[in-house]
Amino acid sequence: MLKYLRDFSVFFILNITSYTVLASISHDVVLTKTVTNITQQSEASTLIDAKPGDVIEYNIYVANSTYSAISNINISASVPHFTTLATAIDCNDGNLPSALSCQISTPDGVNDYGYQGGIIWQLSGKLEAGVTAHVSYQVTIK
Repeated sequence: MLKYLRDFSVFFILNITSYTVLASISHDVVLTKTVTNITQQSEASTLIDAKPGDVIEYNIYVANSTYSAISNINISASVPHFTTLATAIDCNDGNLPSALSCQISTPDGVNDYGYQGGIIWQLSGKLEAGVTAHVSYQVTIK
């Protein structure tokens, strides 16, 4: 997905890399994402204006639209080019259903301010049918 940030064009890679459906009937697991300019206090959207120094927040929603629980969900994203992580990612911040726990993997370095690279949320437990999980992270535009 190509996003335009004022004078910047940034390519975002975001997908669910894997999940396991615990029943034989399944239809859809829906992934949506929004971005908010925290600095400019913008509304959540799929496209924003931003400038160097702005902090923007990405919110990723995984909706289980199947008829049964899913488990072993791994969500992959990356800190976009021309940005760095604004703060360490905390996936146990109350945005996940209580049946899920989360671990963050940052294969290209330490999960902390200034990080650039891939991000993997490893969700353990079951995401029940009709339930949505939510993870987020913030970056600063260089």
